[in-house]
Amino acid sequence: MSTLPPGTPPPPQPPAVNPLPWEARESRGLFQSFLDTWGLFLSRPQEAWNRARESGDLASPLIFGLVTCWIAFLLQKAISGLIAAPLMPGMLGRRFPGLERLPMGRLAGAGFIAHAILSPIAIFIGLFVGAAVLHVCCMIVGALTNSRSGFEGTFRAVAYSETTYIAAVVPVVGGLIALVWWVIVAVMGLQRMHHTTSGKAIAAILIPIVLCCVCIVVVVLLAGAAIFMHGHR
Repeated sequence: MSTLPPGTPPPPQPPAVNPLPWEARESRGLFQSFLDTWGLFLSRPQEAWNRARESGDLASPLIFGLVTCWIAFLLQKAISGLIAAPLMPGMLGRRFPGLERLPMGRLAGAGFIAHAILSPIAIFIGLFVGAAVLHVCCMIVGALTNSRSGFEGTFRAVAYSETTYIAAVVPVVGGLIALVWWVIVAVMGLQRMHHTTSGKAIAAILIPIVLCCVCIVVVVLLAGAAIFMHGHR
């Protein structure tokens, strides 16, 4: 059995016997394979990860994560817009007299179109930045010791876990539900992609979340202190 020189990336994996539908979309059909994969990650994530490739096809998770986030984001914007639309004219009219006569429907429609066009760029960047941050955290906690997929494995864990973002369409509590659900699915993904323990996968994911929470608390405290000091001058 030949041994690869150090630093040489692993060769592409052969097709699995029962692959993830999205990774066999050439034979299953684009739309149907997308829906089947989305449903599989939402209902049976462990099975979905077991059927997913570890490496050799970065385009599949990239496209899937991008489209999944885009659809969920547009649904979230549409639902929040429907809820806020009846309230906006009165709220704006009280603060800015005369604005209630503006064509709010057209403005909201233009804003929705702008979001639909520009959001894929932000999602594309966010997927790679999020995967890069998580990969560094995996390195810190030692989750890559047995990994054969490297950064691509982390990217797959991030991109395919974005299926849970659909929960964000639920008003008020949707964001929290989506975050908790994402953590659960992503932990499974890191375990599968890097052949690591659940403890290391959880630690890698919690590091950026805890740091973000700490930063938010610090910003709020600083803002509160600034307001307090300004009020006592």
